Amino acid sequence: MTETTMAPATSLAERVVKAVQTAGVCNVAAPRQAAGAEALHTLDYPTTRHERWKYTRVAKLRNLTPQVAQGVSALPPVLEGFAADRLTFINGQFQGGDITDANGLYVGPLSGASDNHNDKLTALNQDWFADNEWFAALQASAPQDGACILVPEGRRLDRPILVHHHVTGEATVSQPQHLIVIGARAHAEVIVWTTSDHQAEGLMNAGLTAEIGEHGNLSLEVVQDEHGQTHHIGHHQFRQAASSELTVRTATARAHWLRNDLHIEQGGQFGRSTFHGCYLPSGNGFVDHHTRIDHAEPDGHSDELYKGLATDTATAVFNGKIMVHPDAQRIEAYQRNANLLLGERAGVYSKPELEIYADDVRCSHGCTTGQFDSEALFYLQSRGMTETEARNLLVRAFLSEVLDGFRPEIKNHVEQVYAERLGWN
Repeated sequence: MTETTMAPATSLAERVVKAVQTAGVCNVAAPRQAAGAEALHTLDYPTTRHERWKYTRVAKLRNLTPQVAQGVSALPPVLEGFAADRLTFINGQFQGGDITDANGLYVGPLSGASDNHNDKLTALNQDWFADNEWFAALQASAPQDGACILVPEGRRLDRPILVHHHVTGEATVSQPQHLIVIGARAHAEVIVWTTSDHQAEGLMNAGLTAEIGEHGNLSLEVVQDEHGQTHHIGHHQFRQAASSELTVRTATARAHWLRNDLHIEQGGQFGRSTFHGCYLPSGNGFVDHHTRIDHAEPDGHSDELYKGLATDTATAVFNGKIMVHPDAQRIEAYQRNANLLLGERAGVYSKPELEIYADDVRCSHGCTTGQFDSEALFYLQSRGMTETEARNLLVRAFLSEVLDGFRPEIKNHVEQVYAERLGWN
C-alpha cells in the first residue's frame, strides 16, 4: 500500500465508521466485522491503477466528511397499491414494515433476527467482497440495518417482499446489509428498491448476501431510482447449492454515480443463474456494472445480458467475467452486453471475459456498442413517424429484451422514468 493512498483512505475509514456508529451499527456478525476492520489495513484504496477500478474514479470520496442525517417525517411508498410484504429503511435504519417470525420463517430487519435465528446469520461471515475490496471491507466493519429474509426448507412465499431503502441528507453515509437465505426446495420473490432525495449527497455503501439451498429458487429484482448526488456502491454476492435457481434483474432507472458489483458462485451441480440488467446514465452521470460468475461444479447454466444507453457526457462501464473451474464440465454460459450511444460525448467501456479450465463446455461472450441504425430511422420516418418517435420506438425495442423479464409494474415504472429523462413524454 503506497503512502499517498494509505493516509487519506485511513482517515476516510475512521470518519465513516465514526459517523455510522453515531447513527447506529447493526452488530449481528462479529467475525465479519472484525475481519472487515482487519482487511482495511491490508487492502489498497481503489484507484484507476487497479484493473477492476480502471474507469471508476473514487478519489473525491476521500474528502468526504460524513454528517448525521436528519429524520424523515414521511416517506411515500414505492409501487403504491402493489401487493407485497414491505420493509422500509432510511439511511441504514429500520423504519417499519410487515414483520413475520414464525415456524422458521423470518422476514424483518436484520437487527431483529439474532434472537431466534442466529445460526442463519453465519452466512454473513463468508464475504468474498470484504476479503478483496476496500469499500466492501469498510461496509463489513460497520454495517447498518437491512432486510433479513429467511425461508425454511420447502416453504414457498405467497407474496413478494419489497425492501425499500431511502437515502436522505447532505454528506451522509449509509451502509445497509441485506441477507437472504433460501432453504432447500424453498422459493421467494424479493424486490430491493433504492431511492434518494433530490438534495441527497454522500455515500451509500451497501451489501447483499444470499444463499440458495438445494432445489431452492430466488427471484430478485433490483430497482435503483435515485435523485441527488449520492455515490452508491453495491456489493451483491450469491451462493447456490445443487439444482438451485437464481434470477437477478437490475434496472438502474436513475442514478448520479453508481457501481453494482455482483459475484455469483454456483457451488453445486445443475445450478442455474440468470442475471440481466439495464441502465441509462445521463448528464455527467456514471454507471458501472461489474459481474463475476464462478462455475465451480459440473452441469451449470448461466445467462447474462446487460443493455445500456448513454447520453450527453455520461459514462457507462460493463465488466463481466465467467470463470469455469477445473472439473466443472458440461457448463453452458452465455454473456452479452449491448450499448447505444445517444450523445456525441457519451462513453461506454465494455469488457466481457471468459476464463475456462474445463474442456467440455459451451460458453460465449460478446459486446456491441453503437449509435442508431440510420436505415431503420429512415424507414420509420418514411412510414410517417417523426424522428423523435422513431428514435423512441427503437430505444424501447432495444431495451425490451431486458425489461420484458421484470414484473409489469416495475417494467412500466422504469419505462416511465426513461421516457421522462429522454423527453419521450
